[in-house]
Amino acid sequence: MTTNNAANMTSLLGSRLTLAYNSLRGELGVPQTATDTIEKLVERIQTSPAVEDRRTAVLGLKGLSRDWREDVGSRAMPTLVAVLQHDAPFDVEIARAALETLMQLSEVAEKPAKDDLGLRFTDAFLDQPLPLHSLLALISNSPSFYPRFYAMQYLSQLLTSRPTVAQAYVMSAPSPGVDGILAVLDSRAPPPQTANQANVAQPSTLGGGAGEMLRNEALLLLPAMLAGNADLQKIVAFSGAFEKLFEIINQEGGIEGGIVVQDTLTVVACLLRFNVSNQNYFRELSLIPSIPPILGFPSSLAPEMPSPDDFALQFWPEQKVYNAGLVLSLIRMLVGGPGGSNQSAMVSAGVTRCLLELALASNAPSGLKSQASNTITPILLSSPPNQTVLATLSLSPLLAIHADEEHPNGGFIRLPHRPGVVALISDVIDGDSSAGGRGLRGRAAGVNMFEAFVSGNDDARIGILSSMVPPSQDGPIVDFHDQPQSAGFLIMAGLLDLPTDRAEFDPYRSLFACLLLAHLVRNSEHAKKLARELTLPGMENGDSAIADEDDKVFLVQLVVGNLMMAQREQGECVNRAAKEGKQAGSTEEEDWTRAMVGYLVLLCTWLWDSPKTVKEFLKESANLQVLIQPITQTNGIDPLVQGLSAFLLGVCYEFNREPGEITRTTLHPILHSRIGPDQFVSRMARLREDPRFRAVQPDAFDTEGPDAGVPVHEEADEIDEGLELWFDWAFVDFWKNHYYTIQRSIAIDPDAVRGSAVSDDGEMAAIIMSLRQKLKAQTDQVISLQAKLTALGNEQRQERETLIGEMQSLSEQVASLTRSLQSSDTAKSSLVTEVGTLRTQLEDERANTVESASRSEAMSSVSAELDKA
Repeated sequence: MTTNNAANMTSLLGSRLTLAYNSLRGELGVPQTATDTIEKLVERIQTSPAVEDRRTAVLGLKGLSRDWREDVGSRAMPTLVAVLQHDAPFDVEIARAALETLMQLSEVAEKPAKDDLGLRFTDAFLDQPLPLHSLLALISNSPSFYPRFYAMQYLSQLLTSRPTVAQAYVMSAPSPGVDGILAVLDSRAPPPQTANQANVAQPSTLGGGAGEMLRNEALLLLPAMLAGNADLQKIVAFSGAFEKLFEIINQEGGIEGGIVVQDTLTVVACLLRFNVSNQNYFRELSLIPSIPPILGFPSSLAPEMPSPDDFALQFWPEQKVYNAGLVLSLIRMLVGGPGGSNQSAMVSAGVTRCLLELALASNAPSGLKSQASNTITPILLSSPPNQTVLATLSLSPLLAIHADEEHPNGGFIRLPHRPGVVALISDVIDGDSSAGGRGLRGRAAGVNMFEAFVSGNDDARIGILSSMVPPSQDGPIVDFHDQPQSAGFLIMAGLLDLPTDRAEFDPYRSLFACLLLAHLVRNSEHAKKLARELTLPGMENGDSAIADEDDKVFLVQLVVGNLMMAQREQGECVNRAAKEGKQAGSTEEEDWTRAMVGYLVLLCTWLWDSPKTVKEFLKESANLQVLIQPITQTNGIDPLVQGLSAFLLGVCYEFNREPGEITRTTLHPILHSRIGPDQFVSRMARLREDPRFRAVQPDAFDTEGPDAGVPVHEEADEIDEGLELWFDWAFVDFWKNHYYTIQRSIAIDPDAVRGSAVSDDGEMAAIIMSLRQKLKAQTDQVISLQAKLTALGNEQRQERETLIGEMQSLSEQVASLTRSLQSSDTAKSSLVTEVGTLRTQLEDERANTVESASRSEAMSSVSAELDKA
């Protein structure tokens, strides 16, 4: 049936074009040029009173515009605009033909030149706002499918080519304007029907599928219309766009909804990105609680209730992963910086728990899990309510079972419940078992998430450090999947992880453990003290570095001992490669270098501004050699290790303020004679310029959209191909802020200790307590002032409402009195008139009375005379 209709339509159009051609051939069938034909068609449109003739002429221009685009545009553009304004609202075919012709004329090349024809004709169309307003009127008022569909396509084309002008015209359009476009988003709404169109005998061409097609086209139009225009974004948002868009998402089934949901989420992103007003309005509409259900997670789930299995175990096709990534990007837009209202709203709306469950206890693709971790990082940052959610949450992570003979299809099994922090640290140190390769993106995102969790959270730091009980030396270090351990135990296990016969050495385990511990001790002397006082049983084998007579090893010495071992193993790799004639830089050598970098990063962070930790480090004179050797070594050593060793040695010199065997006076000749200031500065400068160091950025592992969307069944080792990690941004930022201080410090005389840190713990605690008391007092004062301000605001609001009520009452009284006065004046005028009339009548009566009296007297006189006679 559809084929027959198409054939009939083609035949009809062909016959009309044939008639048009025959009528334009001129006398005796003399062929005409294209220019002559175009001019005659334009004249026909301008002069013919019959709609059929004008329609045929427009179809003729449409056919000629393919091969004679410049001629048609130059001669027919004003006429086509007139057709759009006057004929298109009443004739579907002429509207469609005119719009298709205009679209063809205004088509712009992908990389347009200055004299691009499409831009020229676009500018001609936009010379005045009225033509674009006509497009909006067609979208709003036409009862037929094609005029609305092509009007939206052409409007999108104009907005893409000349966004500034087109957006200004959209904002200045008369009603309904933007509302007309938003009305199209409701695919179930009936087509509009105006009074003029009701008199036109043409059926509506909108069906059920047509409404959805128009809605989808509107979703493609809106991003072009909203791009870069905050005012237009506000207008659209406050016109009900958010409600309509989320209704579409719910109708389509959330992230399961395919490409339509993708387009809808893209529009929401256009409304929220960099627009604080819309972000606040989004929160005020109470739409944040609707985000978890889009991801398939109930927003009203009680904290003690477990996560639904149908959320933890889902099928993740590529489109669904992409849609979920868009939802996560929307959440990041809403969060903004720490302390924002939207950050607090994430807790009550269930978004925080939804993201934690997605990142730590689901079978989502590893890229999507990384995105979830990156999304929750700003939510946790300096936010006690959100940090409490992670601290108190109990999770049951999934362990991936790869396909084998016993499990041919693979699958997942649930691990025992464990604290959310334990699940996070386990994923960072051991990696996600379902991720391909080493899962570096997810582990790096987990480090950032952990940093946000402990930021401003002293209770969490102390709790984790207090749980750093060393693992038993009799059993394996890393096999603890079935029995969850404490968070501190996992970090300690990662620090102790060195090559054994049991398993392959993973340098990232020790690197990530060092990064996590560095975040625990950063900028907290109390945390550094707790870590400094941790002791472990002495090691019997010679591979471990340090053992004192009490058979106890402090954690600082353990870290240095592992650094020594890694340094020795790296040197043996270099020597072995040289003997075998191999080129330096093997994978094994790089692994040991990465382990050394992790230990040095931890020590640099730990010893900074901590004289007592520096003293503990310098208790063993051999520890200096582990720093001096790589600095002075000319080959066979990585520049990263040299630069970090130089920085750490400078930290030891700068903060060596406690009495001990190795003093600043001891270190000064080492820096100036054995190493030399130039070499010391050169090592740090080379680290600063190293591409691996410079490549680290705050969002280096923050993936958006398709980067997170590798389908589950296609994940493999190549997910980490070309990806490596040496530092996190927190350390790079720390090093950049302080390396110049260390660079200058070696020039200072060893006896001139400047800016000494507070070494007395009691005094430090007193200062901290005093600052906390001041902060609490100021916080209480702010809360009190806010309460007073709220009370005053309520009082003023009530007073204002009372005054408004009194004014309305007085206004009504004045109006009533005015009406009464007017009524009295009218009555008075009536009475005055009546009195005048009565006076006149009285005068007349008096005159009549006098006259009657005179007559009576005369008659009496006559009667008397008659009597006498």
